[in-house]
Amino acid sequence: MTVEVRRGSLLWGRVIAAVLIAALAVGVCGALGWWQWTRASTTGRAVQPDPAVPIADVLQPAQGSGVAVGRQVTVTGTWADVDAAVVTGREVDGVAAEMLVRALTVPADQTGTGAEATLAVVVGWRAEGDAVGPDDAPGTEVSLDGYLRAPEASAASSTPAVAPADGTFWASAMATSELAQVWPAPLYGALLVAYDGTASWTALEPLPPTQEINFRSGAYALEWWLFGAFALFITVRWIRDNGRVPPTREELA
Repeated sequence: MTVEVRRGSLLWGRVIAAVLIAALAVGVCGALGWWQWTRASTTGRAVQPDPAVPIADVLQPAQGSGVAVGRQVTVTGTWADVDAAVVTGREVDGVAAEMLVRALTVPADQTGTGAEATLAVVVGWRAEGDAVGPDDAPGTEVSLDGYLRAPEASAASSTPAVAPADGTFWASAMATSELAQVWPAPLYGALLVAYDGTASWTALEPLPPTQEINFRSGAYALEWWLFGAFALFITVRWIRDNGRVPPTREELA
């Protein structure tokens, strides 16, 4: 029995062979590119955070946090005579936790604006349980080292059924927009994560070093992926030009 092959019909033998070769080439290039990218991540250079500077050098009150986020700073002030925020619904090292955020009054000579301001300080964390307030009394002068972090978005959520400790109120987020409604203005646009902690509140982990990608390995990874994309492009073009039954001379005439 003779099978009629019409002009324009796919030559499945050629197409399947081309697809298999392209799949092999793309797979090899993709795997080699991923291996190089992994090397770029694991062999990169660890960059230590910048040394601590006075807070006025990187951030002033009522300004956006911007590039100040992640900077290590030092500041001296007094704990404001206002209620502290206890942020609930957190987890630290797999433990359900709550954070203590206090208002620190920064004197005028340290703000860079000539007027005192309020800085939100993340004092530390503790496991959820009994309601506990700040250890230091309002008006206590402290010198703090830490790093600046961006504020969180305001969130509506339920608060614990138990009453908060004296001198505190429940909060669902470390949002300066909410704190500005109950603390003296002006307020800094970032929070300070303190390194020291207190007797009742454990300090959070210090700012870790960042990891720079190995540029050479990263470039090799991009090259392999480009090779794979080029092989796929050539395969598609070849199938388009050679994957169908060509017209006969009579049909061309």
